[in-house]
Amino acid sequence: MMPVAESNGTVTLECANRHKRSAPLPSDPAARERVRTWIMRRGAQLHVQHERWEAEEEYRTEMEKKVPRLIRPSDRHQQTGQTAGMIREEAVRSDGLWVGVVRTEAGRSSSWHHHGTYESVIYVINGQVHLECGPGGKTRFHALPGDCIYLPPGEIHREGNDGLEESEIVVVRSGSGELVVNVAGPAA
Repeated sequence: MMPVAESNGTVTLECANRHKRSAPLPSDPAARERVRTWIMRRGAQLHVQHERWEAEEEYRTEMEKKVPRLIRPSDRHQQTGQTAGMIREEAVRSDGLWVGVVRTEAGRSSSWHHHGTYESVIYVINGQVHLECGPGGKTRFHALPGDCIYLPPGEIHREGNDGLEESEIVVVRSGSGELVVNVAGPAA
């Protein structure tokens, strides 16, 4: 827990899960000054985090309404499962459905991962995408704009960009549970 506020000789402590607890302000002047400095520095960071949490909650509430929506690029967010080597932006998440855009820099590959019980369809918008999967990662696909790749649930894979420009894909997933599970690699 970290100090986030001070009032009347009491410090409010808060953890990353937003649990709060109060404690007396330290009587030692040096310790008291460290707490106050931490509050000023950390308070600004937590304010930003709280804004993210509130935006995510608002987004979830909107998605639960199950009404038609227009989702603009500025509505997408990166507060979703990430894998090294790529950037995922979530556009839609509801019970059983995830839709997003993924970008990978030229010459980069993601780490090995799978998507739990989700089955996935990848549609290439820009650039080149290579995908390795199967036993030992020996099954390889090279996709170009307009191509689709299907991945069944639990398929360990990594994707990358062989091209000279950033690749951009749209991903649609159907399933439930953990969206991204990063792993050491495929079974032999």
